[in-house]
Amino acid sequence: MRVLWLCSWYPHSTDPFDGDFVERHAKSLATQCAVDVIHVVQNMPLQKKEVYRKEQRQDHNLYAEIYTVPAPDTGIVQLDKLLFHQRYTAVLKAAVEKYIHTNGKPDLVHVHVPVKMGSMAIWLKKKYGIPYVVTEHATVYFPNSHDNYFERGIYYRRLTKKTFEYANAVTSVSECLMKVLNGLFALQQKYLIRNSVNTALFYPIQKTNPVKRFVHVSMMVPFKNVEGVLKALSILHMQRQDWEMRFIGPANDELKTLSAKLGLSSRVVWLGALPYAKVANEMQQADALVHFSKYENLPCVINEALCCGIPVIASDVGGIGELIHPQNGMMVQNGNEQELADVLKTFLDNPEKFNQESISKEAMAQFNYEAVGKVFVEMYKKLL
Repeated sequence: MRVLWLCSWYPHSTDPFDGDFVERHAKSLATQCAVDVIHVVQNMPLQKKEVYRKEQRQDHNLYAEIYTVPAPDTGIVQLDKLLFHQRYTAVLKAAVEKYIHTNGKPDLVHVHVPVKMGSMAIWLKKKYGIPYVVTEHATVYFPNSHDNYFERGIYYRRLTKKTFEYANAVTSVSECLMKVLNGLFALQQKYLIRNSVNTALFYPIQKTNPVKRFVHVSMMVPFKNVEGVLKALSILHMQRQDWEMRFIGPANDELKTLSAKLGLSSRVVWLGALPYAKVANEMQQADALVHFSKYENLPCVINEALCCGIPVIASDVGGIGELIHPQNGMMVQNGNEQELADVLKTFLDNPEKFNQESISKEAMAQFNYEAVGKVFVEMYKKLL
């Protein structure tokens, strides 16, 4: 079975975190069969003098080609967008046609995120009769999300709708998002395939922290609500100080200033953005993950924390509640800082309630690369 992945998001040399969860899905499938990836970078265009840049990555059964195309600079924004779209499409089509010429037609195409790769999957299905699957990861279908689907332009909405409705099957990492997609589009077949975790990095260890350690991991964008976490911590700080919080991600100066203003300087550590392996090490050393987003699909850090055996304290948004139960975490109402402070205190009062070994065992069985890869293969076999 030969599968071609057309990925709208995928890590590249300029941004190793862009769609890293898609790469982990690809690595999962690669435990079961060969997988080829083609990605054209959307958000990091080159200078106009360069024709394009090509990266090639080979990792056992996983082969990826990544192209970065030059940015037009006419001085007219709409014209630049049109020209960039034309260049993007031309590079993508040439890459796909070269792939087919070299390898033959793939048995199946798998699109990750409809825009922009969906149009190529539709073209391949019409021209060669190749079935395709779509996996969606984004939160844009939730009306309260920033720059959501309903506020996007006509091209985006039409391509998204067509990509989903022409697809032989659609997958998502959460039941929550799948329900929303099913309400918006006429989907043919639906599959739940969770985010995968590199369990060679994320696994439990013994630790002896002098005080209980909370950790938060995100890109620190507004919907992650780090400000709300800090305000909850300030409430907790007035009651007890036998804890510390470590933030991982690119925090801005406003968040650090707020932390100092709330009197949290002695309790909060800002670690900045860290490589994946160091994130795993920090998570292993923590006693609980704190995640207080305003909205979500189902972030990878939830799965990763559980594989490390640490409980998750999170706002009840998106698909997070599908994984969290009383034995592996606690949920709070979205935006309720007092409730978050109370739950953090409850954890500090009874940390022994959560069994590290059982939390990790349950999570690793579901999210390890091989387990997720087998789910992909089972779906492909049904479709073919």
